Amino acid sequence: MNFQLRHNLLITIFIIVIIAVMWLLMKGLSYSFDQLSTPELGKSSQEQAQAKKTAYIEKIDNFALQEFNALQNLSHFVEADNYYNFKDEPALLVNPKVTTYNENGELNYVLTSKRAHYLDTGEVSFKGEVDISSSNGMRHKMNTEELLVDTNTENLLSRKKVTYLGEDAKILSQGMNMQAKTDKMQLTGETVIYQDGGQKMLTKDLHVDQSNQKKHYYSKNKTTYLSAENKIYAQGLDMQDATTKLLGKVSLLQNSGSNIQTKNITIDQTDGAEVYQTNEGIHYRSTVADIRAKGMHYDAAQQKIKFTGDVVGQYDQ
Repeated sequence: MNFQLRHNLLITIFIIVIIAVMWLLMKGLSYSFDQLSTPELGKSSQEQAQAKKTAYIEKIDNFALQEFNALQNLSHFVEADNYYNFKDEPALLVNPKVTTYNENGELNYVLTSKRAHYLDTGEVSFKGEVDISSSNGMRHKMNTEELLVDTNTENLLSRKKVTYLGEDAKILSQGMNMQAKTDKMQLTGETVIYQDGGQKMLTKDLHVDQSNQKKHYYSKNKTTYLSAENKIYAQGLDMQDATTKLLGKVSLLQNSGSNIQTKNITIDQTDGAEVYQTNEGIHYRSTVADIRAKGMHYDAAQQKIKFTGDVVGQYDQ
């Protein structure tokens, strides 16, 4: 009898052990399956929430969207290689191209970039390097964190830092706005111009006008011009082609300590030269001379000054 009880007890224990082993195997297989099928495993709940948030809910290849004005003329045409729609984020355009038209349906300009956001307001927000081609054949190139295209007015606006890439200069500003109808741009706020020749200019609210199919830069604000040998203070700036004009009252300080007071200096930078000229009257002062003249021709590279007109000088012995 005792033998029979022991036998039954052993069988019961054996069955319980088998059931436990099978349960552990099933649990292990379930865990392995979860790891293979859930790439988010191991990430924090915050990371998983962010992944779900940024996952797109719609994708369109070769995206195209046309919009028309009240006269049923085409106002703008938005294209992109890919369009990604997100639940809680603005739609993303990959390699976007936005073509805008005036109120008569005539081509205004074309903007291209590597990416942009299509906002709920209908605006297109470009990111990074943006290339703007106007209908007259002129182009603007710039880098910015955000460039908004207003699809109602077709104007461009950036409240972020802008790096404008000119033919012979790189210009940094605190923002930008552009009137599409006039093809005139303003680089807003404190502006720094780095010329390829090594010169540097500090000004404010620089205008870029290419309505006459030539790049024309100007500012009516105080300007500082810095070169290897000279520092010049002026009341305004006007640049076109290889000519820079420093406007209003001008104070030129040489590294030697000499000082020149005059007005409206023109700087000829053709072929890498740096020649200052003016016919506005000169007052030159150094440690050994005090000279007044009607004009000046100053070759900064050669450090040679030629005073023109009636020249009156006083020299200390």
